[in-house]
Amino acid sequence: MILNIANFFRAFARFGTILLGFTMISIAIFTGAIKYGITIENILRNLPNALPWFLLLLTLLLAWEYELLGGIVMVLLGLGGIYYLQSSLHTSQTEIYLMWAIILFAVSFILSWAIRQMYELSYT
Repeated sequence: MILNIANFFRAFARFGTILLGFTMISIAIFTGAIKYGITIENILRNLPNALPWFLLLLTLLLAWEYELLGGIVMVLLGLGGIYYLQSSLHTSQTEIYLMWAIILFAVSFILSWAIRQMYELSYT
């Protein structure tokens, strides 16, 4: 029973992060390219806009294997993103909500790890 809860948190965090990461990479690359026409050159020109989201997916790879470490790094990314967006002049609430979603997924990784550790300690 308790492992089912841990599995839920793990699956929620993994697939939520994948969905958010790939969606935001697509938006970052293609919205800028739409203005000038979708060509390879314009897509490559907008590729730096997607770098923070690639960083999120790299953090997901870390969290996939090491849930606690990846969760902590992801929390730091989310908090850093909120700090950056709050100090920026041109930000919207949607961007801040995305950072809170990253923190939610990170906490889910940490909860999954904690539940598994408690389960292992109780049965050893």
